[in-house]
Amino acid sequence: MLLTVSTAPASYTYGAAGFPNTGTNGLTGFAGNAKNENGVSKAATTGGRNGQVVYVSNLNDLRTHMAGSTAKIVVVEQNISSSSLQKVEFGSNKTLVGSFDRHTLTNIHFRSTSGSSNVIFQNLTFNHSANINANDDIQMYITSGSNYWIDHVTFSGHNYSSGGSDLDKLLYIGDRADYITISNSKFANHKYGIILGHPNDGNSSYNGVPHVTMSNNYFENLYVRGPGLMRYGYFHIKNNYANNFNQAITIGEKARIYSENNYFGAGAEKGGILDDKGRGEFTDTGSTPALSSKVSPKTNWRPSSNYSYQVESASYAREFVTKYAGSSNTTLVFGK
Repeated sequence: MLLTVSTAPASYTYGAAGFPNTGTNGLTGFAGNAKNENGVSKAATTGGRNGQVVYVSNLNDLRTHMAGSTAKIVVVEQNISSSSLQKVEFGSNKTLVGSFDRHTLTNIHFRSTSGSSNVIFQNLTFNHSANINANDDIQMYITSGSNYWIDHVTFSGHNYSSGGSDLDKLLYIGDRADYITISNSKFANHKYGIILGHPNDGNSSYNGVPHVTMSNNYFENLYVRGPGLMRYGYFHIKNNYANNFNQAITIGEKARIYSENNYFGAGAEKGGILDDKGRGEFTDTGSTPALSSKVSPKTNWRPSSNYSYQVESASYAREFVTKYAGSSNTTLVFGK
């Protein structure tokens, strides 16, 4: 399979920092051209396409340019760091992309608003201090709007103890947020990884959201929830690699999960791939090792009814993500 490579285009000459092509080359899944369960099509995520390109090197400028609805391509050209937690709200029609030289955001946590939608986060590294570990300390927190693409992003995590008091997470997408693709990204070194869907059982009004595609991601040393805890929505989990885990996939209430050709490394031998609450639906095909739901019934839903896609073998996925997942200083390589 040929790999798609994104490099800084020659036409981008109005700033000093080189950065990846900010088009949607490599976009797949629910954030792309997709249909809902009734066959109704939606437009693909475009982010800040055709908008002004702005370069940011400090927190104040980052806040300013990520707000509002005006289309913008916001380029991080200097690492931005804070000793304390800083929440940055984002609006709509934005692409936040890291330059090749510097793209690290430390203790910067992004939050959606009621006006958020159509946002791309690409080629970024998120760091946060180990003492920022409360329940809602989440570096990416998306609760409303639709069409989000998180691509080639590294969530680097921190040291943790499995028996410690850490409650922080790396990523939350839930409530009314919908149509998201998480691709070619790395999630590492954390007690808790990802939560998808409304965070509590017994809230049937959220049934059917979110629609999430997780493709070509690398989960390393996440104690639980990598790829994640999933509730209520439709979750396509393909060609991911999880290693050094205690529990990988948690099947929550009314989750419809279609898993294919994922590779589960160290931790699989302990029987921790599936944490099955018996209240969702789960089907896997082609993963290593082979998976079957312990309690939950198989799902009849197939993501091929929502969009077209390609899938590679589980062994290919493991090799690909260990080489190319996460942020990059040179080029971005996309899995299919």
